[in-house]
Amino acid sequence: MDRERTQRTETERHTDRGQAYTLEGFIGAMIVLMAVLFALQSVVITPTSGGLADRSVQSQVQQEAQDALIVSDQHDNLSALVRHWDEDESFAGASGSPAPDEEYQTFSQDDLENASVLGQVLNKRFADQGWNYNLEFHYTDGSEFDHKTAVYQGSPPSDAITTSYMVTLYEDQYVKPDEEEEIGEFEDPMIPRATSEGDPVYNVVEVRLVVW
Repeated sequence: MDRERTQRTETERHTDRGQAYTLEGFIGAMIVLMAVLFALQSVVITPTSGGLADRSVQSQVQQEAQDALIVSDQHDNLSALVRHWDEDESFAGASGSPAPDEEYQTFSQDDLENASVLGQVLNKRFADQGWNYNLEFHYTDGSEFDHKTAVYQGSPPSDAITTSYMVTLYEDQYVKPDEEEEIGEFEDPMIPRATSEGDPVYNVVEVRLVVW
């Protein structure tokens, strides 16, 4: 009788111990799972965490960069930005550092924001979020291709996003911001004429935006 009671007690003890181990293992697994979920929810894609390696991120950034150019053009502001020159063969009001191998000053972020809708959009969407961008104007003088760098924030990596928008300049448009001279009569233009004298089209400029 005592032996049976002892064996039953031993069996119950083993059962309780097994249930305790099972419960402990279950709780441990739940803790690990919750830690993993928390870690995953804490991951934020930033320019320095390899976000551009993700195709969905690339697609989103490229679309937003393209939209920024389109919105600015709809406000007739993209053309005005391309015509933002002064008599010193430089961008009017620019205070940024020159691009490599260039002597003229580029727009700083604040300069660009003050001069254009494009600058306001780029700074709010990209610069304020830690992204870098370069803005370039590509054109031909009628025989050779060249470009001017409007904003320079460094040398972009190989996976940088590039988008562009074409802007047509007409000889009767005014040089900004003073609007005292038409670009067809400007003595030292930032962007040269690509057509013959008298042609209403002065040049066609590719506004190229590089984001990384």
